[in-house]
Amino acid sequence: MSLDRRLEVLEQENYALRERVAELEAALSGDGFVAPLEWRLTAQEARVFGVLLAREIASKEAFMAALYENRPDADQPEPKIVDVMICKLRRKLKPFGIGIVCLWGRGHSLAPGARARLRGEAAERRRA
Repeated sequence: MSLDRRLEVLEQENYALRERVAELEAALSGDGFVAPLEWRLTAQEARVFGVLLAREIASKEAFMAALYENRPDADQPEPKIVDVMICKLRRKLKPFGIGIVCLWGRGHSLAPGARARLRGEAAERRRA
């Protein structure tokens, strides 16, 4: 195989790998989640909820990465902001029967059964 051909193959492989990494990052950060309008979530609250939906247990680091991945380190807010957002989310989601559980020292998770119920409802909306 010529050097030019090998370089072309490597560039194609590199492109495919970058695309896959972007897909995985989006899946883990909850990108693509669209909250129902009646929840009245802000864009950042929707991202936080997307992270909860995408993971069994979401750490503060996962929330911070989803919210502020494009900011320089010097421009990052304090991680305590995650606790504030979780508090606001709990208040907004409670009327819809969705709870968020704190797993001390590990992170947060959706209350048992909520993830399966929400995924089922999302599938129904897509079919309609």
